[in-house]
Order: sequence, then C-alpha cells, then structure tokens
Amino acid sequence: MDFRVAWRESLAVYLLLLADPGRVIRFAGAPALVLTVLGVAQMTGLQGSTGNLLLLLSLLGTIWSVGVWTVRWARFLLLGEDQVQFWDMPFEGRIWRTGGIVLALILGSLLAAIIPASLVMALLTGLVGGLPKGGPAVDAPALAAMLPDWFHLLAILVCLLMMLWPVARLAPGIGAVVQDQPMALGGSWKATARLGGLPACLALLLVSVPLQIPSVLLVFGSLASGNVLLLLVTNLVMSLTQPLVVAASALLWARIYGVAIGPYIKPRPVRTDDEAE
Repeated sequence: MDFRVAWRESLAVYLLLLADPGRVIRFAGAPALVLTVLGVAQMTGLQGSTGNLLLLLSLLGTIWSVGVWTVRWARFLLLGEDQVQFWDMPFEGRIWRTGGIVLALILGSLLAAIIPASLVMALLTGLVGGLPKGGPAVDAPALAAMLPDWFHLLAILVCLLMMLWPVARLAPGIGAVVQDQPMALGGSWKATARLGGLPACLALLLVSVPLQIPSVLLVFGSLASGNVLLLLVTNLVMSLTQPLVVAASALLWARIYGVAIGPYIKPRPVRTDDEAE
C-alpha cells in the first residue's frame, strides 16, 4: 500500500457506508442503544459499589459493542454475510475476542506512544523557543500559553500518529480472528510494511478521525460549560459516531486482510464454540 492506495481505500470505505444507510443502521443496532443507555446512566454520577458496577458494565458493554460491530462489518466484506437484524445481540466467543483485541491494541498503542511523543514534544518545544534562556522555571500551563497555536495542532497530530501507527500495522490481522482463526500479527505487520507503514496509518487516520470530530468538539464544549443538556446531546451523538468509526476501521482492516494477508496464510481447521463445549 502506498499513499495513493491509502487515499483510494479510505474513499472506498466511505462510499461503501454511504451506499446502504439501512445496513449501517442494522449493523449498529442494539449495541448502540446499550452504550447510549450506559452513557446516560453514568451521567447520574453514582458513587460507591453502584458506581463501580456501572463502570464495569460500561467496560464490558464497550468490548462487546466494538466486537459486534467489527465482526459484522469484517465478515460482511470478507464472507458476504448480510443477514443481521437491528435487534440481534450475539454473544459468541469471536465477539469478545475481537472486541478485546481491538481495545487492547488501542490502549497498548496509547501507552507505548506516551514516552516517544513526550520526547518529540520536548524537542519541538526547544526548537520553537518555548523556554527562555536563563529564565525561571515555567510550569506546564504557562509554557503551553507561550507556544503558538500551530504548535498545539502539531502536537496533537504527532501524538495521534504515534498512537495510530501500531494499530494500523497490526489491526488488519483481526480479519483472521473474525473467521475463528488465530490473529495474523506477522502477516499484518508484513502487509503494511511499505514506506514504514505510513500509508496504512494515513488510511486509518482518514477513516476514523473525521468521524470523531463532532463528538470531540461536543465533549470539550460540555466539559467547559457543565450544561447537562449538552452532555446528553454529546452522549447521543457519540452513540451515532462510535458505530461509524468502528465500521469504517473494520472495513479498512478487512480490505487489507482480504487482499494482502488472507490469500497468503494457511487457514487452520475452524473450531466453533459449540464444538469446544
């Protein structure tokens, strides 16, 4: 994959989603409603054991929802499965495995990007002259205020790329997991190796970040104002954008898997959950 292919693949993902809005609604389905209800419940600010239980349910609900959406879209593209109904709530093993792997990749990449991103930001701060020579020590808020606006945008972009790069390199291997095969980490890393994996990272950036801009803006606005109604609107908007972000990402990974990974790996005998029992 080169940068031209990355642009083309990201455009193909958007066109596929726009081709059938009804399918998008069906595939989002009940998991989107479950996350909406859990999000509204968290707004009540429950404390103690009830609050901890709600956090646990939210975590499990996120893993399950991400798994459902990823499996549905990946299997639709790879296997042609399109019999999903809005109220379907599957709980088979591949759902939990897929959701857990996706969230583990995202959280692991976030943690792994903290140190290198901090080093890059410190280097850039020195280059733009953020710290005056011979001056007193400056705390972080004051230093941030001294830096130009373009530096803040550059910092966000650098941190975002460092977090997305490992995900873009490894996540296409999920195409094997949704077909009850072992995660194709090696095949995914090799398939996205061209130009250091930057085209794959660009493609993931194009299909995931634009869809999250409305939610991010609403989150910052609601936190700044403390308006309960705005918080409710933010939760409702996120219930719409989250399935879209997962769908677009899953379609991109499935396209990469179907072209550059799946044809070159030998599938193992499929062991279904019923056979395992």
